[in-house]
Amino acid sequence: MKVLKKIGKVSLIIVLVISALLVVGLNYKTVLAMHKNKTVVESAVAVSEIDIPDSVQIVGLGEATHGSVEFQESKLDVFKMLVEKEEYSAFCLEADFGDCLRANEFVQGGEGDAREIANNLSFNIYHTQQMADLLDWMREYNASVSEDKKIRFYGFDMQNPEKSVEYLYDYMKNNNITVKETSEIDYFIDENRTESMTEDHVKKVKEELEDIKKEVTSSAANDQDLDVIFATKAADNIATCVDYVFADKATLAARDRAMADNVSWILELEKKIGAGKIMLAAHDGHISKKPHSMVQSVTMGGLLKEKFGDAYYSLGTDFFKGKTNARVESMISDEYKRKDFFFTTADPIAYQAKYMEDKRFYLDFESISSEDNKELYGLVHSNVSMGTLGEAVSDMYYLAHFAYRIEMAPADLYDGMIYYYSVSATSPQY
Repeated sequence: MKVLKKIGKVSLIIVLVISALLVVGLNYKTVLAMHKNKTVVESAVAVSEIDIPDSVQIVGLGEATHGSVEFQESKLDVFKMLVEKEEYSAFCLEADFGDCLRANEFVQGGEGDAREIANNLSFNIYHTQQMADLLDWMREYNASVSEDKKIRFYGFDMQNPEKSVEYLYDYMKNNNITVKETSEIDYFIDENRTESMTEDHVKKVKEELEDIKKEVTSSAANDQDLDVIFATKAADNIATCVDYVFADKATLAARDRAMADNVSWILELEKKIGAGKIMLAAHDGHISKKPHSMVQSVTMGGLLKEKFGDAYYSLGTDFFKGKTNARVESMISDEYKRKDFFFTTADPIAYQAKYMEDKRFYLDFESISSEDNKELYGLVHSNVSMGTLGEAVSDMYYLAHFAYRIEMAPADLYDGMIYYYSVSATSPQY
């Protein structure tokens, strides 16, 4: 019996030692990244001092995780700065176009409560106090300025057509607009629908949408009627989603192309009715100038950079350690669950935020010269470990760092980055 106990103790010790070695082995990059880099610290700029070039018309603000408080707060921090210092006139979110029309009505002074509006967005990641704070600030700002200085809230995604359908139907009802048939479009507001569609169904949906657009357009008071412009764009976004679903091209590339098209449309509209300068908020993987992995062939940011050149500024983010709230990715259950996950990114640049007063800083890669600061230039142009976590996360990520880290040169992906030492998890309601 004593022999068995000794064997048991020895076995336990061996298991613990192996586990410890495994953890250390898997996280050796994190350990190596944990040292002060004076070059980075001395070159760091406070986030409040971000200086976007005057030539920029689109600032794309990324987030390394969807479920961290600090990244959601950065949306308001950066947008507020762009509005007050640079007179930007629109905030654009990685959410469906129709989904955000209600939010825009609210910031223009419409009825509702900011938290309720946020909680009605299709993506649960935005059901947070931070999103409500952004909506409240935009509403308060608009109440303090003249009509021509008001700012707007847009969505540039196209995955949730039901919100566009609801908006379109409400517009038609409020303006006494009727069309012969909408039965095929009703598919999108059918709670029992599946995502498969026949070619004939797609054709009929598009025909119904064209009929609606004709009637809506004919009701316009003038070519600057925003209600009509938004309603017809909602119809177009439904048609885009139809192609996306039917063609079985629900890929990152197809989605990013559609989002880039929507951003271009929003910018052109804002040039007519606003300052012609807009800010985007999305995951780093969409904002970046190049794909994060072989799975992607293009990114929204890359397409915008190709089209607009220096008028597009890609502002990425990263963190050294912290939590994200995410949907639990499971191979054995379809049950919807969310929980907080803790990760380290092994990003040696993000680690330097530890030495900053507010534990974050900004680097503008375009201003870093190889002649003036050879060491820093070499660092941001070399492969660095960075974090990239999406909406769904698995516990297996702890053993497979490649699932949430990338090894790329920051300057290849972004024009600048905001770095955080530590981030905390959001508390979305769903």
